Amino acid sequence: MKILYLDDYGVKLGADGTSLKLISKKEEKIIPLWEIDLVVVSSTGISITSKALNLLAKAGIELVITDPRGSPLSMTYFSHYSRTPDTRRAQYLASFNYIGVEIAASLISCKICSQSKALGRLSNYYNLDGYQKELEYISKKVFNEVKGLSIDEARKKLLEIEATAARSYWGAISRALPKNLDFINRDQDGGDPLNAALNYGYSILYSLGFRALILSGLDPYAGYMHVDRSGKPVLVFDYIEQFRAPIVDEAILRGIARGFNIRLNNDKLLDKESKRNVLKLINERLKEQAVNAYRPMSFEESVKEYAFRLAKSLREGSMYFCYNFPRGDKVDVISNL
Repeated sequence: MKILYLDDYGVKLGADGTSLKLISKKEEKIIPLWEIDLVVVSSTGISITSKALNLLAKAGIELVITDPRGSPLSMTYFSHYSRTPDTRRAQYLASFNYIGVEIAASLISCKICSQSKALGRLSNYYNLDGYQKELEYISKKVFNEVKGLSIDEARKKLLEIEATAARSYWGAISRALPKNLDFINRDQDGGDPLNAALNYGYSILYSLGFRALILSGLDPYAGYMHVDRSGKPVLVFDYIEQFRAPIVDEAILRGIARGFNIRLNNDKLLDKESKRNVLKLINERLKEQAVNAYRPMSFEESVKEYAFRLAKSLREGSMYFCYNFPRGDKVDVISNL
C-alpha cells in the first residue's frame, strides 16, 4: 500500500499534467499517480487544488481526512463499482436473519484466533507463554455459544465473548510490557504512549478497510456486530476486527521490542515523528506474508481479498470464512436462527 501522507502545515497538493505536484517550504516534488494508492491528510493548513482532486477521482485513489488522533473524518472514493446492487441487497437482508449472526460470529472468532496467534509470535519478544491456548480455546467455542439464540441474544453474547477475550489478551500484554510505558489496559481514551500508537495504527487500518469494502460493493455503514449508528461506518468496525492484532498490534509491539520510542506531544497525542514511525511499521507489516490466509498473499492483499470474500458470501448466502478462521476442531455453522 503506497500512502501519500500529508501532515505539514502549509503543504499544497496540485497537479502537473497527469501527475500530482507536492509543494512545501522545503521542496517541490512531482508524484506520478501510479506511485500512490491512498492520500491521507492529517493536519490543518493543507490545500488541495480541484485539479488534483479530479486526478485522484479519475485514478480511483481515495482521499482520507483525519483528526489529530488519526481517526478518519471523511473519505472520497470512486462513485461506482461493479456488482454493488446485488451485493448490498444481500447485505441488508442478512441483518434480519441468521446469516448476519454467522458473519458476526465468524468475525469475533477470527479476531480472537488472531489475538491468540499474535501472542504466540510476540512470545519471541515478550514473556507471553500460556495465554495463547486460552484465547485459542475461546475462539473455537464461539459458534456453539450462540447456537439456538435469537438474533439479538446472539449479538449480545458475542460482545460478551469478545470482552472476555480482550481482558485476557490485553492483560497478558500489560503484564509483559516494560513499566515505563504506563500501559494498564487497552483504552481508546488512554493518555499513555502505547494506546496513542494503537489508536493511530487502527486509524490507518480503518482507512484501508473502508476502501476494501467500497471496492467490493459493500455498504460500510450497515454492519452486523456493532450497533448501527447514523453516520458511523459500523461494517468497517466489524470488518477490521480480524486484522487488528496481526497488522497493528504486532507491528507496534514488535517495533517497541526493537527500540521504537513512542513520544507524545502536550495534547497526549503522537508527535509527528512518532506518527511517521507508526505509519512505517504498519506499511512494513502490510508487505509481509499473511500466514494462515486461504492462499499465499500479503497482509495488504488480505485486507482487500477478505472484503471481496465477504461480498461473495453474502450474495451466495454461504458461510464467511474470514482471516484466521479457527481450524482443527469442528466448528458448527449456525443454521437454526
